[in-house]
Amino acid sequence: MKMVGITPCYRITLENGSYGVETYINADSKIQITFEDGNTLIGYIECVEYGTYSDENDTLVIRVENGELYILLGNRIKDIEELHE
Repeated sequence: MKMVGITPCYRITLENGSYGVETYINADSKIQITFEDGNTLIGYIECVEYGTYSDENDTLVIRVENGELYILLGNRIKDIEELHE
């Protein structure tokens, strides 16, 4: 067997009560984030800071098309979807 490629990605875990789903998003992918209030943001994950303890929020830094950066707390996000264009 030979290695043919390595793709950096983020493992995203979403929960709804006791039901959980995991998905993998490539690090350079365009994504759409949907917040609890229904608003959306489209951009790219610039970096992720993971909470040290299980009760701490993970923080995402998202870069949008115009170059602005947004710092997002994980507990405000309802869904993350990879966009295929």
